Amino acid sequence: MLLCEVPARAHGAPTDPASRAYLCSPGQPTASSSPCRSAIAAGLPSTEWDNIRLPNVAGRDAARVPDGKLCSAGIARYAGLDLPSAQWPVTKLKSTAFTYRATIPHQGSFRFYATRPGYSPAQPLRWADLEQFLSVPTPPLVNGGYEFKVQLPKDRAGRHVIYTVWQNTDTPDTYYSCTDVEIAAPAAPAAQPAAAPPAATQPPAAAPPATKPAAAPSTKSAAPGTLPSSSTPRPVPVASSAEQPPSTATRIGMSAIVAALGGLAALGAIMLWRRRICERPGPVPVPTRSGPPLG
Repeated sequence: MLLCEVPARAHGAPTDPASRAYLCSPGQPTASSSPCRSAIAAGLPSTEWDNIRLPNVAGRDAARVPDGKLCSAGIARYAGLDLPSAQWPVTKLKSTAFTYRATIPHQGSFRFYATRPGYSPAQPLRWADLEQFLSVPTPPLVNGGYEFKVQLPKDRAGRHVIYTVWQNTDTPDTYYSCTDVEIAAPAAPAAQPAAAPPAATQPPAAAPPATKPAAAPSTKSAAPGTLPSSSTPRPVPVASSAEQPPSTATRIGMSAIVAALGGLAALGAIMLWRRRICERPGPVPVPTRSGPPLG
C-alpha cells in the first residue's frame, strides 16, 4: 500500500520518556549515538522529530502501518528509526508520569502500548509484540503538553518499547512514536520467617504437689529448761566413748547406780548376819531340885 507523505508541520511527540526521533534531534546529547547517526545518514529529518504522522487512518493502525515499520509509521524518510538495535538511547523509568509535548495542539485520544515479555530489541518491532495498557480520550493541554499517569503491566521488567498513538479528532492525522525504556524489576517482598509447625497436642501435665515452704528459724529465745520449738526435727547426737568423755549427767547417774547397788549389798549382808544370830542355840538350863539340900 502506498503511503502519502504530507508537508512537514510540527505537531507533537513524547518527550518524557523521550521518543527515538526526539533523542536524535539536534541539541540532544544522545543524537551522537550509533543508531541516531545511522538514521540520520539514512535521511532522517532530525529537526522534524514531532511530525511522524499519517492521514485518514481512522483507527485502522495495523492495516496502515506494516510490521517492522512501526517506529517510522512506514514513512520512508523516517525508516532509520526502525533499525533493530539494543544501542538505541534508553530512558530508565523513575516515575509513572508521561509527557507528550504538543508543538501544535490538537484534540484527540491517546493509546499506549508496551512490548510483551520476551521482547528483543534486536528484532524488528511487530504489532504482535505490543499490548495496549492505556487509552486516554481528549486529555487537557497542560503547559504546552499532555500529561498522563500511567500504570505499566506488572509483569514487565528490563528493556522495552512504549508505542504511542495519537489520533486527532480535529484533523485527519494520526501520530506514531517509539520510546525505548528500561523498567525496573519489582522489589522483592521481604522474607517472612518460616511458620513453626504446629506442636503436637498433649494432655496437660499434672501440677506438681505444692511444697510447704520451710519455716523460718525463730528469733525468740527459749525459756530456761525448755527445748526450742522447731518444725524440723533435729538429729539426736550419739555419744561415743572413743571420741568424747561421758557427760556430767551420765557420770552422776552411774555413781547413783553404783551407790544403790552397794547399799543393797550392805543391806543384804546385815540381814544375813541377823538371821544367823537369831538361829544360833541358847544356853541349856540347869535343872533344879526341890527339897533340902543334900548333904
